[in-house]
Amino acid sequence: MKLESILVVVLAAALVAPAWAQQPAAAGGSAQTQAEATWAALSPLVGPHTAALSSAGVEEVVARTGKNKRDIQVLTKWGPAYFPWPKGVTPVTFDIYVKAPNAFDVTADGYTEANKARYAAAFDAVLPQAVRSANAVRAQAMRPKR
Repeated sequence: MKLESILVVVLAAALVAPAWAQQPAAAGGSAQTQAEATWAALSPLVGPHTAALSSAGVEEVVARTGKNKRDIQVLTKWGPAYFPWPKGVTPVTFDIYVKAPNAFDVTADGYTEANKARYAAAFDAVLPQAVRSANAVRAQAMRPKR
């Protein structure tokens, strides 16, 4: 009896799924095109850093502008690392998700073509520090326990 109920639900979902796929895009579809434009503009700036990020075990880099001492968060395979914005760099917000050396995603809510240079400077300063921080987290995780 339970198996029949599960089969009915799966069958119903299979019949309804094509109808959902054919639905028109919801209003506000311009947000998707803005995200695509941001990715297209920022991916050439992030791309050269992804091999080093991936080999260091970095999975995500999150940058915020809260003026805290730990505005940059680096999530690695071995744990998180935090550090402040490097001196002389104008803080900007972004998220970078690293899946493999050349497979990544970058989002930045505040990006405009006018502030592209600020993002380039931020990536060039923050991403090498993220690699160093990830290596330090890995070294700490691999240290023999006493």
